[in-house]
Amino acid sequence: MDQTLEDIRKIELDRIDYHKLSDRYFHIIERNIPILISAPHGAKHLRQGAWKEEDEYTSAMAIKLGELTGAHVIYVKNKTVEDPNFDESSEYKRAIKNIVDKHGIKFLADIHGADKERDYKVNVGIIDDRDMKRCSCPKLKPIIKEAFKGFQEPLFNLDSFTESSPGTVTYFARNICGIEAAQFEINAKFRIVERKPNSSKAQKGTELDFKAEEKDVLEMIKRLEKMLLVIAKNV
Repeated sequence: MDQTLEDIRKIELDRIDYHKLSDRYFHIIERNIPILISAPHGAKHLRQGAWKEEDEYTSAMAIKLGELTGAHVIYVKNKTVEDPNFDESSEYKRAIKNIVDKHGIKFLADIHGADKERDYKVNVGIIDDRDMKRCSCPKLKPIIKEAFKGFQEPLFNLDSFTESSPGTVTYFARNICGIEAAQFEINAKFRIVERKPNSSKAQKGTELDFKAEEKDVLEMIKRLEKMLLVIAKNV
């Protein structure tokens, strides 16, 4: 296995506990470029009274991308009664605001997961991809588009993603923190290095041996890495 993928697999196995409930459910890694990578659904979370499954490997990918680029990282590592990407007020969002203010963050990349049945590799949510006054990343949209050139088109807002969802981290970053942001929903086929035996899907008996093609996960990582490094040079 490629070393990058092995690192991601080990991070997911060792640092992320999908089911352990904790008040200190997220962790912050401070680095040196004005970019923050967020993974708010790395473990199970409570939304409107119901438990939702973790977005497998999103936290591990965020951590590895931080190592590769020098970006700051905030990620969910334990089960939480908050939903950082739905609740308008949460400890997670307050931490984001503190990081943005402390480090002069200019762009936030919010990493999420999508089911393998989705007909896209990655869906980039930017609130509005036509009206740049409402777009969450009007200046940086061309860089994001270029990073995925030849990989997937169309790229933006493939699922419903609008300003009417004020709980999203992207909305919070753009409208409360005053920085550019985008939500990256990555298909399981480009994300799951190896399904953990205690994942929510495995516990349901769903595709216990599922894993993405190594080349596909690597390509996703490399494109995100390149994107973040180009953004860092332009903010």
